[in-house]
Amino acid sequence: LNYALIIANSMRFSIMESVDANEIAFLSMDNIWRANQLFFMVGPIQGFSVFTGTKNFLSYLLYGQDIGGWAGGDLTQVSIAIVKYWTSMIILASIACWVYLFCSHPTDVEYQSRRPGCIIFTFIAMDVLHPCIYLWTVGNKFTSDEAAKMTMLQKLSCSRWWKAKLAAVVLNETTTNVFRYVAPTYNFMLPILVFYNASFGVSGGFTLVSVGAGH
Repeated sequence: LNYALIIANSMRFSIMESVDANEIAFLSMDNIWRANQLFFMVGPIQGFSVFTGTKNFLSYLLYGQDIGGWAGGDLTQVSIAIVKYWTSMIILASIACWVYLFCSHPTDVEYQSRRPGCIIFTFIAMDVLHPCIYLWTVGNKFTSDEAAKMTMLQKLSCSRWWKAKLAAVVLNETTTNVFRYVAPTYNFMLPILVFYNASFGVSGGFTLVSVGAGH
């Protein structure tokens, strides 16, 4: 079932892209990676759409307000902000899970039951790290000439310097290729890891459903 979901989700993404680009759909590791990113990012956007649609419908039903157009600002920027903070929350939550795991001094049984959830959550965070960094750093303009004129203290207190460094570390071909092949690995390994520790099945199912809430 897990492999069927992987193939179906990835093929759906591949078909959508092939229709837009008028190309033949095919399944690849890149498609699986992009499909995973889409899976974990669109949940809050769909929730926002349902909430906004319900609110507008009630406004029309109860007060007769015109709901024919969007009056909430630039919808694109709203969607970008939702995805940006949602993916940031996933990454920070994955770090918090490991901190709590080691700081709570669990027993051996508790450690064995909590560790699978932390591992799976970490792989999910790796899936969304690339788009998260891109959304936080897109449009950032920081040249090497500016950096040369600044002291180290000024650099450490400059958000544009940090954004430039993050983009340089994450948004490069080498790191992208690593995430492309490593991040989707848990999809293939999860059914096998269940035989090693049954908690992988419970933790994996709960985490995938809760974080990928849009599906």
